[in-house]
Amino acid sequence: MIISLAAVIVVQAYWITSAWENKEEEFSLAVSQSLKSVSTKVRDLEISDYIGAYEQLIDSIGTPNESNFTDIFLFVDNQDDISSNLTSFYAFGILEEDYNISLSDINSELGNDKVKDYKQVKTTAILSKDKIFNRENRVAKSITKLKSVERMSIFDQEIFRSAYLDYSSTIPVHKRIRTDELKRLLDGEFNARNILTFYEFGIYNNGLATKVKSNEYIENQEGSKYETPIFPQDNGQTPYKLVVTFPDRDQFVFSSILSVVGLSIFLTIFIIIVSTTAIYQIIRQKKVSEMKSDFINNMSHEFKTPIATINLALDAISNPKTQSTKSGLLRYVKMIREENQRMLSQVENVLMISRLEKSSSPIELSEIDIHNAVEDAMRHLDLIVKNHKGKIISCLDAKQTISKGNLNHFTNLMVNLLDNAVKYSKGSPQITISSYNEAKKIFLKISDEGIGMDINTQKQIFEKFFRKQSGNIHNVKGHGLGLSYVKKIIELHDGDIKLTSKIGEGTTFIISVPLL
Repeated sequence: MIISLAAVIVVQAYWITSAWENKEEEFSLAVSQSLKSVSTKVRDLEISDYIGAYEQLIDSIGTPNESNFTDIFLFVDNQDDISSNLTSFYAFGILEEDYNISLSDINSELGNDKVKDYKQVKTTAILSKDKIFNRENRVAKSITKLKSVERMSIFDQEIFRSAYLDYSSTIPVHKRIRTDELKRLLDGEFNARNILTFYEFGIYNNGLATKVKSNEYIENQEGSKYETPIFPQDNGQTPYKLVVTFPDRDQFVFSSILSVVGLSIFLTIFIIIVSTTAIYQIIRQKKVSEMKSDFINNMSHEFKTPIATINLALDAISNPKTQSTKSGLLRYVKMIREENQRMLSQVENVLMISRLEKSSSPIELSEIDIHNAVEDAMRHLDLIVKNHKGKIISCLDAKQTISKGNLNHFTNLMVNLLDNAVKYSKGSPQITISSYNEAKKIFLKISDEGIGMDINTQKQIFEKFFRKQSGNIHNVKGHGLGLSYVKKIIELHDGDIKLTSKIGEGTTFIISVPLL
């Protein structure tokens, strides 16, 4: 399970990293395409503006000084209609108009080329067959000339382009494109490709910043940078570069995969939690199973002794010699009763824990004096402590001692705590009980100088069936139910119990119960 979980985490991490890298590549590709498109549009816009001004100049000049019409014919017979003696043909022509004005008169940088305008002419005619001249001699020439017309049509779109590019290279870049125009073109391209994040831009001339830049653009701009040539010449060379930076690129890229990544992380965490819980429950159930086995073994041992004693007593009673003496008979009957009571007490403890767990309010609560319960418990343990040559020191200083609870159960929990202090003491037990009031509560502090507990034992000490293992589980009598019972009774009194312990230095339990 752990290996599978680790593999899932590794795969998810790899997938998220790959998705991030793919989105970055997609973003970079979209930006590069946008910048190339903007560069092309800027160039075309500049040339179209010049051609528009040039055509406006031609219109303002008026009638040309010289016109030259070149005709090209390609005849096509009407083969579909045999009954007709008519044949259709198409005529194409180029009209060249020379205005006899040198471009140098407009701007000396443009050279001596003259202002000319080219127009395409297309006519259609239908002739009778007897008026058709030798077509075969014209077809090859017509095809050749038709191809030149196509070339002229392209030339017509690029008129004076080369001349203008030479001229425009001498114009400062801020006069060729305005900042707001460039921003409008960038916005259009970025929006078309869903690049909806903040950016800054600027145009560089041989590595030096120009006036064409966004308001907040600086040379050491943070973020990812993208650049493309702008205003290229016929040879493809240009000193200008358009540079665009995206300060928030990483956030934008991450936001594009946030929903899927968030779902993936959530599911991964969910799997981790479920798997961890399952592993924890498996380990816990294994420990509980071990503790139950120890409990059964211990109970069997506890029952085995009184059962064996009862059997021996019954055998003795069955002996005629014993039956003949009243004192011997009474002695064995008393022994049977004591051992039977011992077994009943063991069973009652187990049943009491079971009843407490199954019912939300299994005990009756009334007004009790906490000090009375403590003193009663001390009387129960007094002989046992003295038998071990120990002592109980009481410092019951609390002024307010009245609480809502069950006197019998509260006395029993104190007996359990004192009994544990005696059991787990080396040599003569030294037990101190003190009380004090704080925040409308009464606090009881039970300290001993016994063997103490390690951290792991402290975490599990209140669990049912748990007993500290130290070799033979029968070294100390008990079933691992005492402290579980103590905690349950205190919870039913709306109280709390805490402990501090250190190996070799003893243990201290602190109980707090609300006052009336």
